[in-house]
Amino acid sequence: MTEPNDASQVDVLLDARPRSRARRWISIALLLLALGVAGSLLLRFLEGNTTPYYMAPIIRGDLRPQLSIKGRAYLVGEITVRAPRDALITAVPVAPGDTVAPGQALAVVDTSAFAQAIDADRLALAAARDQLARAFVESRLADARIARYDKVWHESAHRVPSLDEMDTARAAVRSAALAVRRDRVLLAAAQRRLDDDMANLQAMLPRAPIAGVVVRSLVAPGSQVQVGQPLLELAPLDAPARVIVPLPPGIESLPAGQSAQVVISGTDGAERAATLLRTTTDPAGVRQAEFALAPDPRIPPAAAATLKMTLPVRHNVLLAPNTALAFAPHCSTQPELERSSLCLLDRDGTARSVSIVAGPSDGHRTQILGGPVRPGQLAIIGWRAAPGASGPKPGTPARDPAIAPSTPTAP
Repeated sequence: MTEPNDASQVDVLLDARPRSRARRWISIALLLLALGVAGSLLLRFLEGNTTPYYMAPIIRGDLRPQLSIKGRAYLVGEITVRAPRDALITAVPVAPGDTVAPGQALAVVDTSAFAQAIDADRLALAAARDQLARAFVESRLADARIARYDKVWHESAHRVPSLDEMDTARAAVRSAALAVRRDRVLLAAAQRRLDDDMANLQAMLPRAPIAGVVVRSLVAPGSQVQVGQPLLELAPLDAPARVIVPLPPGIESLPAGQSAQVVISGTDGAERAATLLRTTTDPAGVRQAEFALAPDPRIPPAAAATLKMTLPVRHNVLLAPNTALAFAPHCSTQPELERSSLCLLDRDGTARSVSIVAGPSDGHRTQILGGPVRPGQLAIIGWRAAPGASGPKPGTPARDPAIAPSTPTAP
């Protein structure tokens, strides 16, 4: 007896066979697995990423750096006023920013020694005047006496007065005339001494050689200064201004004629146009840029300044979000990584700190000049949910003790 053949002619034609019970269960299992995966993906989509961090990728791209640098403004043509004599400074009546006129006294000095000498000179001058006045009186008396003797001598036919009396009277006239000339010389000498001491007194006072603005004072009341010692600095009125700023890492030079905007503290807060003059290196090896400003009497000398400028586009550079650099110090446990570092999230979900050399920024992204960073890596920019019940709110930076710092790598 033959087994029944359930296959139809169509099944035979298509080389198909009826489904067995095992194949039916396999299909059901695969369907359930697919539903489970879909549900998991849907749940993850609805709940979001399970990592506690917000992240952004490290990329390569173009950057137009926008710099904001703190510097200092100064006035061109500053001159140094020095001490004309050894002296003790008792007061400085001018302050930085004050306008002074030519010849104005810039400091008050101790003149007690000169004051005593001047008092003595005045007493000596008064005594010389009195002595000269007495000499004039004696001279007039001697002249009157010899004139009377001559008259009597002629009227008496040369009998009286005697020749001895005439000679004595003539000698008195000559002596009185010599006394007048001597006292005149003494009076002139006393006057010269007084004039010299007065001139020395005036010369002790440091005075403004030009009309200008006081930039800075270099001495304080009570200072003992030597001749030639700097006392203060002046800038001419309407002098052009300059602004010097240090160049940040990655900016070794600037294009010739680079324009910028400057805001100077102590003024109305308006932005002033500035043009690059030169770039230099100070004794400490720091690169500096000097910008020229138009003359403006409202610019205070030695004022703090903020310079803003936009540099040419840099192509195909390594970029990190500024938020990643801001978050990095909060997750680093190494002091040397506090300033320039990133927190990266590895494929296994481990966060680690890496040291970098940060370059210029456009306000949103910062160029990475050096460090163990490559495009595609994920940089942590904040917390989704901060660890600990008392920690910061989600999305705010916080230090995570579990983050493992990496060994700093020199760029």
